[in-house]
Amino acid sequence: MLTDWIVAAARAEGFVAQATSTPGVSQRTGATTYYVEIAAQPASREVQVLGLSPVAGRVDVLVCAELLEAARMLERGFCTPARTTLVASTHRVYTTREKMSAGDGRYDTEHIVRALRELSARAVLLDMEALRKRHDAAISAALFGALAGSGALPLSRPTCEHAIGAAGKGVSASLRAFADAFEQARRSTDRPVPSPDPSAASGSGSESDVAVELRMPAELAARVARWPARVAELARLGVAELCEYQDARYAATYVDRVERIIAADRAPYDATREATRYLALWMRYDDLIRVASLKSRRARFATIRSEAAAAEGDVVRVYDYFKPSAIEVAAILPCRLGAWLEGRALAKRARPHPRSRKRGGVTLQASSIGGALALRALAALRPLRRHSLRFAREQQAILAWVDAVLAAMDSGACDAALELARLPRLIRGYGDTHATGRASFERILAAWREGARRDAVAAAVQLRGAGEAAFNGTGCSPAPSVPAARSAAASSPA
Repeated sequence: MLTDWIVAAARAEGFVAQATSTPGVSQRTGATTYYVEIAAQPASREVQVLGLSPVAGRVDVLVCAELLEAARMLERGFCTPARTTLVASTHRVYTTREKMSAGDGRYDTEHIVRALRELSARAVLLDMEALRKRHDAAISAALFGALAGSGALPLSRPTCEHAIGAAGKGVSASLRAFADAFEQARRSTDRPVPSPDPSAASGSGSESDVAVELRMPAELAARVARWPARVAELARLGVAELCEYQDARYAATYVDRVERIIAADRAPYDATREATRYLALWMRYDDLIRVASLKSRRARFATIRSEAAAAEGDVVRVYDYFKPSAIEVAAILPCRLGAWLEGRALAKRARPHPRSRKRGGVTLQASSIGGALALRALAALRPLRRHSLRFAREQQAILAWVDAVLAAMDSGACDAALELARLPRLIRGYGDTHATGRASFERILAAWREGARRDAVAAAVQLRGAGEAAFNGTGCSPAPSVPAARSAAASSPA
């Protein structure tokens, strides 16, 4: 669409224009490169020969619909500081590799933006995705407006708008997005680009500090306020989340544990800050109760209606697919009953019957009265979580980890304390991923305890290497034993 508009506008201005496209094959299902050449009409009757593909170092204008795509064009040499005007959107569409990372695998946006500005003669960087959403138009309209507003091509605004109108598709919305991008590109071409907000990308924004403070009990807020600032800023979020997850008493337990670590640490409190982060995440583990609570919230249905672009009177039905295992069910039962059910499930898994069939899942219409009541009933079991099998095991494991961190601090092994504080990042996901991560966590923690008795310095080095290898998926971790698999019972039913 964008290519057609450019060619139509160029020909309307009396230029010779030719467009070609080169399909690409990649892990992102293929990115097609469109190439346009525009030239003045020849003075004689000679046939003007135009190129069919771009040549590195000889591109006048580069237009990219996403920030990392612009970085890829830099790698291919299509953007040069002596010649190229760059028009690119600053929003991100995260790649598969970024999403697969166990931690924050996003590419550094500021680094990309800095490279784009240094390796182009002029950079017009705007959030085209925001413009597209604002005007309910295609992103091509915003890109066309920014291109026209940059002045990089000899195309007048009326001619460009006429090309959009002549296409006859989504004309009104496209013209609004074009005009908005045109004015922004003309006003400023070198504004700072904020780093993408991961919560915005996922569609679940965090609450403001004021809202978090309102959700914190006054007593806990006063205790956290006395802590070092760089620890307190994370702890406030942890307290608020744990109050919502369980109750104020559970959040107070979190505060007690952090205070123990603060007392053993010293400035700049790097290990305490990491422990504060991962302790909150670990104490807020996902189970069937948590999943039901999240799936039954009003905000979730509002988000779904918004994403589906549903009008006021439209009926939107939401279906959720559940396939909870017996181990997941056992995790939320009282300890004795849960251990009995878990034992039977593990025994059955170890000796499957030759005629047994895999149990199918359950499709629940969450937007119906029955579905909503079922989810709310499961979420209402939150007060009973304290007596569940999973809760008892998680608290026992957390206390063992906190003791290990404190022991490292008391011995003066600051580097080891920092690595131990980060170690719970291995415990993530559900199913086999959770079991593997939990097994790696327990194996590395046990190896540290054993090695610290012999050589604390060497054990700290080994701890760091083992943690990084397990986190990045490059280390070899043995399959979890039956006891490990029991303690790593999957928590999410979907």
